[in-house]
Amino acid sequence: MREAGYVTAQIFNKEQLKLLNETIQKNLVKGTDNPNRKAIKTSQVKFVRLLSIQKLILPLMDFIMTTNSHHYGFDLFQSAPSKVLNFNTYQPNEEYTWHIDASMHSAVRDIKLTCLLNCSEEEYQGGDLYLFRDGEVKIENFNPGSAVIFPSFTNHKVEKITSGSRATLALWMDGPKFR
Repeated sequence: MREAGYVTAQIFNKEQLKLLNETIQKNLVKGTDNPNRKAIKTSQVKFVRLLSIQKLILPLMDFIMTTNSHHYGFDLFQSAPSKVLNFNTYQPNEEYTWHIDASMHSAVRDIKLTCLLNCSEEEYQGGDLYLFRDGEVKIENFNPGSAVIFPSFTNHKVEKITSGSRATLALWMDGPKFR
């Protein structure tokens, strides 16, 4: 059985995060959010193409590929520069209840890894990320500039923000159908 845990790492410092957020804001595109139909998602979602931030997030992409190689071993497709990423912001009382990111709708691919980068520049309270693995597991040390990676079939949630603003960049890595 493949490992079903999660991996975190500090990827960016405050200055790098500020530059990334500025670049994202300058390069927003139209997109469609497809939240899990059984979950409540009240965060605000904006979209950015990988191409516009690709050079800035090279350390994140390296972390994703290295983590997959060492912990999961999933067959992954290369991310195209045209890939659209979600930039999620949570304000007080906003949340995303229990859900999975994996999708069974495609005949040729599966979403295999969920990769979240904490892009928050201001302090916030609440908004904790939990995975469900033999009970609820709170993701520790998901601080600004850090990333967390876990299999997309893992049930997870973001609790309500109680104060401040939380921002995350979400990147889903897909590959051929699981066999």
